[in-house]
Amino acid sequence: MKLTRRVFIELAGSSALMASAPSLLAQGVTVKRLPLPCSPAQGRWIGSACQGCTQYCAIEVFNQNGRATRVRGNQHSQGNHGFCCPRGHLIPQENYDPDRIKQPLKRTNPQKGRGIDPKWIPITWDEALDIVADKMMELRNAG
Repeated sequence: MKLTRRVFIELAGSSALMASAPSLLAQGVTVKRLPLPCSPAQGRWIGSACQGCTQYCAIEVFNQNGRATRVRGNQHSQGNHGFCCPRGHLIPQENYDPDRIKQPLKRTNPQKGRGIDPKWIPITWDEALDIVADKMMELRNAG
């Protein structure tokens, strides 16, 4: 047998452990037990489709007290075979992020570029839809 550095370290470690085992047992070393699994969470899985990319994978969202808490791939789907990519698992974080945009915003600074503040102001949904409709009509009339 060729004695390599790895084999030497393995032999030294195992012999040191065997030599100290009787003294460790005499000191009353306790084995740390893992906690027992808790009861299943109260809630239900609701089928849906992930919109994280263009695949629209079949997913199931775990609903607890009206709030989405977990996401997994739909177990009965033949398309993704019960799996979900990281984008799908981030759906609860996207929905409940305190910094998410909750209403339409309008740019008030016409200058664009890196380091230029767009000076967003909140507007109502009616205003936003009117702006979009006016722009679409302008483009349509321009051909």
